[in-house]
Amino acid sequence: MATATATTYFTTSRVDGHTDGFMPPRAPTQVGHYEDAFLKVDGLWLLRSRSALLAFAGPTERLEPADKP
Repeated sequence: MATATATTYFTTSRVDGHTDGFMPPRAPTQVGHYEDAFLKVDGLWLLRSRSALLAFAGPTERLEPADKP
């Protein structure tokens, strides 16, 4: 039985409420990684387990719609 592992790093940038075109980049909301384990069954690689580990997680920035004063 074959097994494999992988580590995937991610950065999430997010702003809620923006409705007026392109948004300039903001600071990351989350930074972390996944640790995955795979198992090969009948020639197919299946995800056996996934752990998400956050090095940093902050609040999501919320903007008011552009048409409100």
